[in-house]
Amino acid sequence: MITGSTPTRVVIVGGGITGLACAHRLLTLDPRIDVTILEATERVGGLIRTSPFAGHAAVDEAADAFLLRVPAARALAEAVGLGGSLTSPAVAHASVWRGRLHPLPESLLLGVPTRLGPLARSRLISMRGKLRAGLEPLLPRTSTDTDCLGAFMRKRLGGEVHEMLIDPLVGSIYATDTDSFSLRGMPQLQELASEGRSLMISARRRAQPAPAGAENPVFAAPMGGMQALTDAVHASVVRAGAKVVVNAHVSGIDRDAGDVVLRSSAGEHRCDHVVLAAPARKTGEWLAHTAPNAARLLAAWEHASVVMVALAVPRRAMPRVATGSGYLVPKPVQRFVTAVSFASQKWAHLDDGNSALLRVSLGRDGMPLHHHTDDELLSFVLADLKMHLGVDFDRHVSDDNVRLTRWVESFPQYRPHHFDRVDHVEAHLATELPNVHLAGASYRGIGVPACIQQANDTAQRIFEQISAR
Repeated sequence: MITGSTPTRVVIVGGGITGLACAHRLLTLDPRIDVTILEATERVGGLIRTSPFAGHAAVDEAADAFLLRVPAARALAEAVGLGGSLTSPAVAHASVWRGRLHPLPESLLLGVPTRLGPLARSRLISMRGKLRAGLEPLLPRTSTDTDCLGAFMRKRLGGEVHEMLIDPLVGSIYATDTDSFSLRGMPQLQELASEGRSLMISARRRAQPAPAGAENPVFAAPMGGMQALTDAVHASVVRAGAKVVVNAHVSGIDRDAGDVVLRSSAGEHRCDHVVLAAPARKTGEWLAHTAPNAARLLAAWEHASVVMVALAVPRRAMPRVATGSGYLVPKPVQRFVTAVSFASQKWAHLDDGNSALLRVSLGRDGMPLHHHTDDELLSFVLADLKMHLGVDFDRHVSDDNVRLTRWVESFPQYRPHHFDRVDHVEAHLATELPNVHLAGASYRGIGVPACIQQANDTAQRIFEQISAR
C-alpha cells in the first residue's frame, strides 16, 4: 500500500478460524489495510466451539486440539498471547474396538507400520492380515495416479491393515471413507507414497525416536479449549482495526467499475479483494451469476455430517479396559459410534477426580445420523458404549450430564483428484472474478493448522498484489 493512498479494502466472508487467521495475517503485514469480516451466524469461530459442561468451564464441542507437525496453529496461538497456556494430552495411546478394545500397535505413522514386530504382537490384526502386511517391503512400486487413499493402502498393506488401522485413524479425523478420499488429502501419507518403492521403509526412515527422557507431543490445545484460540484471534483483529459483522448473510458477488461488490443482509460492500472462507457449496451459490463456471464446480462439493455427544459419568462407573485417550471403531464393525474420546483421561485439566468425561462421535461420510432425534441419538450412543465397554451408562444419564452437538454438512470430503478440481475452480475465478480468493477446509487442507496456513498464504498473495500496484 502506497503511503497516502486510499486503504485497500478486503472483505472476508466467514468468521471461522480461516477467516480470522487471514484477517490477522493481513493486518500483521500491513495494519493500514481495511479489513471487514462477514459471518452468517451469531458468533465467530465456525466449527470451533467450546462451552461449559457438567461442571467444567470449557469442554470442546468439536476439534479439541491441533496438530503440531504443521507449525501454523502454534505460531498463531503464540502471536495472540496463548503460547503459555498451551497443553498437550496427558496420555497419547489409543485403542481400536474389534470385539474388544485392542491397543493400537506401537510404531505407527498414521496407521502405517514402521516396524513389523509390534504389528506381529498385536491381536487386533489376524495372522493372515499380518502376513499380507509383511509382504509390503517386497512389492513393486504402486502408482499414485488414481489419487485414492484407500485403494493405494489396500494394494500396499492389504485390506485388513487398512480397515483396522489406517481407515479408522484417518476416517475419525475427517469423518470420511478413505475408499473415496484423495491420497493427496493426507499430505504425510502422500509423501510416504511418493518417496520410494516401499511405504513401510519410507515410514521407518521418517520415524525419529525421541531422545531418552524427551517428549515430542503430537497435539496441543489452549487450556481453555479450542475456542480460546478463535476468541483470542478475534480480539486481536478487532484491536488492530478489523470490523467483524455477525448475522451477515451474503446473497451475491458482482464487479462494478473495478470494485468487487458483495451484497449481504448487512448491506453492500465495495472492496478491492474478497476472501471466501466458507463451505464450497455455499460459496458456489454466491458466485452463480458472476462466475458460473467456478460456481458449477463448487456446487458438486460434498460434505459429511457428524454428531458429537458429550457424557459425564461417575469415574467409578468406568471399566478397567477404558484406558488411554479413547478408541476408534473400524467401519466393518461400526453401528453408529465411530470414535470415543476419554476426555478426562486425555486432558489433565479436565480430570476433577470425580467424573469421567466422554466425547462420542457418530456419523460420517455415507452414514449421516444428524436427522435423528436427541433421544434416538443418545440411545445409539448408550447401546454402542454398552457393547464396546460392557457397561450400561443409562442410569447415570440426565439432562445435566449429556450434550449433543450436530455438525450438519460440516466436514468437506476430498474425493480423488480433489486438488485438480480446486485448481480448475481457481483458474475459472481468476478469469471470471479476479481478486476473489478461496481459502478454508473445503480447498487445500482440512484441520486447524491447514486452514491457518491457507489463510496465511492467501493474505500473503493479497499483500503482494497490493505492493505491486
